[in-house]
Amino acid sequence: MGKKSMQVLINDSYAEIDLKALKNNFFIVKKLFSKSSDKKNINNKFICSIVKADAYGHGMLRCAEELALAGTDFLGTADYSESLRLSAYLKTKKINTTVFCMGTLPVSKTYLEVIVNENYHYTIVDVNDAKRLNSVAKSLNKKLNVQIQVDSGMNRVGFPIDTAHEAIEEILKLKNLDVVGIYSHFATSEVPHHKFAVRQVNAFKHFISEAEANLHKFKYKHISNTGGVFNYNEDIFNLIRPGISLYGYYPDDEYYDIKTGLKPVMNFKSKVRFIKKVPKGKSISYGRRYFTDKDTYIASIPVGYGDGYPRSLTNKGEVIINKKKYEIVGTVCMDWVMIDIGPEPEVKINDEVILFGAEYPVYEVAKHSGTIPYEITSNITQRIPRIYINKSR
Repeated sequence: MGKKSMQVLINDSYAEIDLKALKNNFFIVKKLFSKSSDKKNINNKFICSIVKADAYGHGMLRCAEELALAGTDFLGTADYSESLRLSAYLKTKKINTTVFCMGTLPVSKTYLEVIVNENYHYTIVDVNDAKRLNSVAKSLNKKLNVQIQVDSGMNRVGFPIDTAHEAIEEILKLKNLDVVGIYSHFATSEVPHHKFAVRQVNAFKHFISEAEANLHKFKYKHISNTGGVFNYNEDIFNLIRPGISLYGYYPDDEYYDIKTGLKPVMNFKSKVRFIKKVPKGKSISYGRRYFTDKDTYIASIPVGYGDGYPRSLTNKGEVIINKKKYEIVGTVCMDWVMIDIGPEPEVKINDEVILFGAEYPVYEVAKHSGTIPYEITSNITQRIPRIYINKSR
């Protein structure tokens, strides 16, 4: 019996990761990108699949492997710790898909030397950082592919768009850096026809046109995350960076169209482990925040905020058992959650509990928690085993 199978038997709560759904979503996004592209340049289009934050909680290594086998051009990370872990794994699988790190460079020269030897695509957001990277690359006789991030309105990181030309001029003088890409990031791409998103697109397009006319031709030009892919693709941009869509969701369900065909990759499940008859007027869980309004049965499920299941679901969350919804009652504990299964329960011990997934969208959990799907899936802790199904190999 394999290690993962043992985990399923030992852990009542686990996250089932459907790699077939992951590939389905990748090809949906790829097809959408192809349809919106200039047919003359269809072969000059690239996809960077985002696997940061442990692939939004789905498991970076196994998801990255599947996406590489599906044909992604890049695997996107948020920092160099993720990048090193990912590239080490890819080597063991004999996969040579390029890692593109969108995080800032480490301060330590020692760590710079480590990452320079990995041949990533490196993000540049500061001229001094570029000079440090160039110096280390020169000392190791390396020429590195770098991509410059321009801030077109997110106001997070990147060169301000009105002064970025001067910065690029300085970076182009660094002989051990090859400036292959230019990119920016949307602030409101999930909303179709949003004025600020349109303004960002136009500003970035204008910037690229001027930069390519006067400074340098870029192989990769991109701004689109998931929302951008669905709403703001334009021919000048030849790379996309899908993230949450790969895992089956759109950033905002208000604008999500089920016809997109995206399928949830994670099914978070548990089991009923204890059932108790509770008289009317009794309190449930910590803080006595819920009192039974009748004689009823309470089922206890071994999952809680220690697993990343939100404590904010206290007295307002739901789960699915045998295709029927049951309400969470009382405070969500670190290791347990309780549900009211009624005075004549149809639920029994060992019944499967759907916390979220294909049968109960994570959108619902996010709404009850006052947050977004990204946070829910990304917060599922390592205490919850990931069980991978429908593997390519």
